[in-house]
Amino acid sequence: MKKGLRRIDDIISSAKANGIIKGEDAFELYDTYGFPVDLTRLIATEQSLIVDEPGFQQQMQLQKERSRAATAVDTEDWVDVNKAEKTSFVGYNDLLVETQVVKYRKVKAKGKEQFQLVLETTPFYAESGGQVGDTGVLDFGGEKITVTDTRKENDLIIHFTSQLPADVSLPVTAAVDFEKRLNITYNHTATHLLHAALRQVLGTHVTQKGSMVSADVLRFDISHFSKVTDEELRQVEIIVNEKIRANLPVVIREMPKEEAMNLGAMALFGEKYGDTVRVVMIDPEFSIELCGGTHVGNTGMIGLFTITSESAVAAGVRRIEALTGPAAIKFVGERLSQFKSLTELLKAKDPMKAIEKLMEDKAQLEKKSRKPARTSTCWHQKRIVAKR
Repeated sequence: MKKGLRRIDDIISSAKANGIIKGEDAFELYDTYGFPVDLTRLIATEQSLIVDEPGFQQQMQLQKERSRAATAVDTEDWVDVNKAEKTSFVGYNDLLVETQVVKYRKVKAKGKEQFQLVLETTPFYAESGGQVGDTGVLDFGGEKITVTDTRKENDLIIHFTSQLPADVSLPVTAAVDFEKRLNITYNHTATHLLHAALRQVLGTHVTQKGSMVSADVLRFDISHFSKVTDEELRQVEIIVNEKIRANLPVVIREMPKEEAMNLGAMALFGEKYGDTVRVVMIDPEFSIELCGGTHVGNTGMIGLFTITSESAVAAGVRRIEALTGPAAIKFVGERLSQFKSLTELLKAKDPMKAIEKLMEDKAQLEKKSRKPARTSTCWHQKRIVAKR
């Protein structure tokens, strides 16, 4: 901000020669220093200057064009490799399959070249429903190509790689990164437990407004009218961990949509579902949801669930972030280590009480320091005055 104020002083000084702040200067203040053009216009008026509005708008348009060019994706045509009647996803049950490349294409974005491959049969889950896409390896007769992401385009599952093998027509062994997928399933099943627990603690008005499920963290957005208190979050944690310790089976079935709705399955608002849906059940009395994601076989596999933050993301929408499995264990271990260090530093069995006492002492000292010093009159001065 200080640099911006210094820059606007320089711009005003040079603008006084002709009474106009140039459009490119106004845009520099906006783009580099965050000055809205309204603010620049107000400052200009106070200095008896005007802003070159058409010039500013021209610079804005040029910036938009540069942004579009930077994000533009140059996609080449598909190159057919092997014929296949259809492509299929088998990654719910198999994470390693023998398959072949059906077609591929080259794409270029932000100066970076990538390739997109379509396999006849794939174990790679494509990013969908908040769950990130799988990564892993494609082995072409000993030549290993890394899959950096998996996404869906229409009905095609597309595997992203940074290179092509020497012979893309060879049979390929497709292997999903097992550990990453496992951590993703911990987090995805935990979102279902979290959703049900939130509705139990906060009320049935709570519905999912969005989610992000990765190997590292889960993020869950809900409809709720106020901040979720620490006590409410604690209750939610207790419920979820009780369901984890119960080692409940995660039952997944495909059934007609009408049958699923009659069971009380929750559907994500705005999602499109076909006549046949995939239903994930974790204790029919606790959680039944329509979901196409990957999940653990039993809740006990999750190990541990801990909430790390709660915040607002929009009016009436709250965001909860949490950890599961190894990440949750590491997080709790780090917090316990910090607590132990704090206990030793304060030399107190209850560091919270010790900190409260320190804060009280600090507040009292600050209060005393703000009091005006009292003027005192020496006794001998009083005697002199009295004699007079």
